[in-house]
Amino acid sequence: MKVLITVPRLAMPGGVSNYYRTLRSHLDADKVYLEIGGIPGERGRWRKLRRMLGDYWRFHRQLSQGGFDLVHVNPSMDLLSVFRDALFILIAKAHRHPLLVFYRGWIPAAETAVRNRFPRLFRRIYGKADASIVLAEEFHRVLRDLGIPGPFFLETTVVDDAVFTAAGETAPAAQGGLFRVLFLSRLDTGKGVPEALAAFAELQAHHPQASLTIAGDGPERSAAEREVARRGLARVRFLGHVAGRDKTRAFQESDAYLFTSLAEGMPNSVLEAMAFGLPVVTRPVGGIRDFFEEGRMGFAVDSRDAGLFAERLAHLAGDPALRARMGAYNREYAARRFSASQVTARLLAIYDQVAAPAARA
Repeated sequence: MKVLITVPRLAMPGGVSNYYRTLRSHLDADKVYLEIGGIPGERGRWRKLRRMLGDYWRFHRQLSQGGFDLVHVNPSMDLLSVFRDALFILIAKAHRHPLLVFYRGWIPAAETAVRNRFPRLFRRIYGKADASIVLAEEFHRVLRDLGIPGPFFLETTVVDDAVFTAAGETAPAAQGGLFRVLFLSRLDTGKGVPEALAAFAELQAHHPQASLTIAGDGPERSAAEREVARRGLARVRFLGHVAGRDKTRAFQESDAYLFTSLAEGMPNSVLEAMAFGLPVVTRPVGGIRDFFEEGRMGFAVDSRDAGLFAERLAHLAGDPALRARMGAYNREYAARRFSASQVTARLLAIYDQVAAPAARA
């Protein structure tokens, strides 16, 4: 089966780029990537407009020449992506191709704007999809309420199979009862950086040996560094953006994973933390709510109260045996559900199911 898949520039950071970089080695040559969207270092409104028009032209040309059995587009629920990908949908349907829409990121403010300002337009365009994939049951309910017909498939993001090999490597042990917390995310508004620092401050007040590693970069890093200094927090280090071996070591040298983001689709970092055998303290955002097992995988705190996060971290700090049990369960669960080989098999099955009615016709 020949499938044309619109993907972000694979050289760009981000969860969707990582997803398709990871899956690429598991897909055959008939699954064709068309890279669209922003280019590293791109500047200027007119240059962006020319690039966007070029993306639409290349998409149309591929469909005109390629003999594809299915088109797969990857919008996010943010206003720029909703409007940009609407044209890809219209072009695909003008070519009479079966269409699969995989909704990635999800911004609540964009959802509100769609509901209040242009629900009919959204339904007329996105309702043309032959099937949709969502990362959370909550997103399924929203799309159904907006009038998007099924079928719907509930899916996850992905962990590279190589991570499970790296997770089995011997990690440096903590010394002197140190409890090591990892926070890994883009440091941007809404990613929960202030909440993470506030929770760590309360934890350290009762567990002076606790440490916090912040991995990631972004516009909020300077503010976070100032907040660390203002609070006089000890044992906090900023790694900046990490990848490859540096990212592996960040997970290996941690005892628990903290995730306080306010809105997500399905955060890769939580799945990776589970693959590395870490208990997770998280907010139940996006797809996390659908699979997370409270008290078995870690703790889900549906609040912005830093004290509640600190309380759960303190529980883990004082119980190494509990951390070990949660970590072992998380590693097994992630291998069974989130590994690239498993995710690819499920995606290919979806392709078969969506394209089959058109093939029979």
